[in-house]
Parts: sequence; structure tokens; C-alpha cells
Amino acid sequence: MKIKANFFADWVELLKDILVSHWGYDVSSVPDTEIPLLYFNAEQRRPDQKQREVVESDSFICPPEQAPGWEILKNLIESGQDITPNLSKLVNKLNSKDSMLNDWGVHHFHLGEHMEGEFIKRTGPLLFALLADDKFYTIGVFEHCSWADQDIVEIIHRNWPDVVEKYKIKGVISSTEVTEQERKILRSKNANAFVTVGDGTVYAPIGGGMVSSGYNVQAVMTMHKQKAMLKDLEDHLNKQMENLRGLFEQRGYQGEPELEAILEISDKEYRAFFPKYGVSAILLSKA
Repeated sequence: MKIKANFFADWVELLKDILVSHWGYDVSSVPDTEIPLLYFNAEQRRPDQKQREVVESDSFICPPEQAPGWEILKNLIESGQDITPNLSKLVNKLNSKDSMLNDWGVHHFHLGEHMEGEFIKRTGPLLFALLADDKFYTIGVFEHCSWADQDIVEIIHRNWPDVVEKYKIKGVISSTEVTEQERKILRSKNANAFVTVGDGTVYAPIGGGMVSSGYNVQAVMTMHKQKAMLKDLEDHLNKQMENLRGLFEQRGYQGEPELEAILEISDKEYRAFFPKYGVSAILLSKA
């Protein structure tokens, strides 16, 4: 008595549904093997719609021309409304990757005052920010093309070292710093580089870094971890099937060697659903 299941494929279908139904992407031509990476890429680029406390850096000054737009965005952030319209329009392109976000974990926002279609009116100066679960760390307003300006990391390090503590490289002294232009070139090639701030502290990529395909390192690791975990759940369920025989017999089970199981995921748990028998079994509760 064994299960007939592919929990990884079921998980991929759930991700497809979010990409299509919630975010409006077209995934019809995307191979299933790439769906998780595209999902994590989109998820990273699109901040969760939740209330966040706005924390401004010690050097933050909003230019008068962008002040009204900043007040509008700030109210959206603090009230937990959707801030996607302030992002780059490239957020709507499924395979578009943000190299500054992957490298330094920094989002950029337009500070327009009025909507133009799905997005806020585009602005030259952009607001750079580091987002946490309940905080919006406002770094500063920078001109376009400031994507590799080291002042960004200097400000983060000076104001919120505890937030990026885990990215510090202990016992390393970098004698040759990567220039702004060199970093842009490295990013264009999906290559990673440490960054050294003024006091000598060295950071690994705060945004997780990139693999050669341009996807975030953490996205690739999470996909492989999830695949292994789902396979473990399949194996564990297989070992428990004989203990469930009585329940299935009550629902009409007559000895067939394989029973179809489909993965279901809720906010609280992972479940296996057996559609022929209407039976659902908890596989794993989420912490």
C-alpha cells in the first residue's frame, strides 16, 4: 500500500497559481523546473502588503520636489497598503532581475504624486530602502544610475549594523575595494563581490548574491531545500500508509497497490489529500 504522488510538482502548481492569479504573470511557456526560481524572484521584488514602521537614516533628506510623493508613499507604508505601484515597471516582467536588490538587498521607489496606469508617475530621483518584516529602513534619495554607490552600504552600516550583522565577514581585511563601475560590470555578469565600508568592516552580499543565471543565491538554496523536504514528506507518508489502512477501508478501499495523494499547503500546515477517498492527513505543521 503506497502513495502515488509528486509533492514537488504539486508545489510548483501552487506557485504557478500565485504567479498567475495574484501577480498577473504569464507562465504558459515557462518550464516547471524554473517556476520556483521565478516565483522567489518575483516575491523578493514585491514587498508584502503589511504595516511597517518607517525608520529614516541619520543623513536622510528628501528634496522638496519629491517631498509630497514621499509623504504619500510613507502613508502607504505605515498603513500597510500596496506599495508595488512605486516600484520599477520591470516588476511586471516575470524574468526581470534587480541586481542591486540581489547584491545589497536594497529596493528603489519612485516618488511621484499621481498614478499613470498601474504605476505612480516616474521620477528621476529615487528612494532607496532596506525592508525588514516590520521596518522600512529609509536610506536616502539618490539619482538614477546610483545603483552601485557605496554610500548606500555606508549608510546602512552606520545606522543599522545589527540588521546586517549576519553578513559581516569576520577576520577579513580587504586591501582593494571594488569601484562603483567595477561593481556594475560584475553585476552585469551575475558575479558577486564583497563590499568594504569606511571603518574596514567587510560585508558579503547583503541581498544574498547571485548565481550565474542571475537568480538570487537564497532562491536557489530555498528551492533545493524545499524539494528535499517535500521528498522527505512523501517518504514519511509512505511509511505511515499501513497505519491508515483501516481509515481507507472505511472509505471503500479494496486493496489497490497505489493511492493518489495531492499536496495541499495552508498558512498553518502541509497536508496530503487523497481525492478518491476524501481523506486528508497532516504532514507538517508550520512553526
